[in-house]
Order: sequence, then C-alpha cells, then structure tokens
Amino acid sequence: MKVILTQSYEESTQIGAELILGALAKKPELLLGLATGATPLGIYQRMIDACREGVADFSRARTVNLDEYVGCLAENSYRKFMDDNLFDHINIPKENIAFADHTADPEQEILRLRKFFECNTVDLQLLGLGPNGHIGFNEPDEVLEAGCHVVTLAKATKEANACWFDDGVVPDQAITMGMGDILRAKSIVMVVKGESKREVLRGLLESDCITTRNPATFLHLHSDVTVIAEKSLVG
Repeated sequence: MKVILTQSYEESTQIGAELILGALAKKPELLLGLATGATPLGIYQRMIDACREGVADFSRARTVNLDEYVGCLAENSYRKFMDDNLFDHINIPKENIAFADHTADPEQEILRLRKFFECNTVDLQLLGLGPNGHIGFNEPDEVLEAGCHVVTLAKATKEANACWFDDGVVPDQAITMGMGDILRAKSIVMVVKGESKREVLRGLLESDCITTRNPATFLHLHSDVTVIAEKSLVG
C-alpha cells in the first residue's frame, strides 16, 4: 500500500486527479470506478477543467459508480449528483456510464450489476472513506458480501449523509458494489478528507490486520492501492 500524505485537501485532490488523468492518457478506453460524497468533488472539478482545456478526452472512457440509494427521489439520487458534478461537464457518452437505477427493482438491479462485473474489470477505482470505515456502502458488520447487494445503512452513515438531503431524511437502504467487486479493480485510489475519518484511517494505516468492523482494512488484500490523506489526520 502506497501512502501519500499531503498538506491540504487541495493537494490531495490534485494528486488524485493526476493519477486518474494519467491512467486515462495511457488507456483512453479506461473503465473508471467512481465515488460520491464531498471527498471526490475537488477531483471531479479538476477532471472537468482538464476536459475543458483539452488536456483530457473522456470520449472513449467508461465509468461505473460504487453505489446508489434505493427508492430515493430523483433529485436525491447519486446519479443526479454525478451528472451535476461530473458527467454533464465532460465529453463522456451517456451510454458509457454504468449506474444502479434508484427507481428499479433492487433485486433485478443487483443481477444486472453482477453480470456487468462478470464481464468487465475496473481499471482504476476511486474510493472515499466513511466515518465508520465503510467503502462504497459496505458497512461494518459480522460479515461482508463479495458481490453487489442491498445494504441497510448504518446510523452513522445516514447522519453523515443527511446534509445532502433538503429534509435530512436519508433512505434506509442502498445498492452497493461488494468488497469483491472493489478488490477486483486493477488499481485503487482512496482519498480521505475530514476529521471524522481519523480513527478508521489510523486503523487502516497503523496495522496490517483485516477486520469486517473496519471494511477499509480489506484494502490490505490488494496489491495496488494508493491512499491519499492530509498529514493532520494521521499525526
């Protein structure tokens, strides 16, 4: 595991964006796994800027997102979040975007996404880190699932995400990539932002132990992981 400690969130996003854009330059048909939430927003803006400046071309790239809420309103969906903050501002064909459908039957969506991962390998997976150690929506539990599945969101996760909902009411469930789906990516880049992540980040970096109580520790099983975090979070 490669760990890059930075002086600021801005520096973290610069490095994260450089890794993504470098991978895209080497492989224009890159399959990029994407995350939502506040942490990747700076990276997405840098990707948009690179596209507008003619530095990056996403016309042959493909994406797949980690997760999506079940039964949420369209304006609260992660798909809208991604459209607003990335997809509508870069030259990626809409048909190249793989996403769980928040309006569809969850079990049918799981089958569709599992088939997608049987046929496709993510080249670079971008991750954030939840305050309780979740990646995607793989919450701390006695066991973790390998493939796409429906998960009941932990109270801490719902509280952390309430700021994205006008009424503060977060859906109880989401569809998420499983730990196996995430770990099958050829390379993984995790960017960590926020004081609430300090404890679980230290649990990942200070020990090689793997525990379902901190799902992020499963990244120790992967041979090509880069963790980017501010120095203040590990000091």
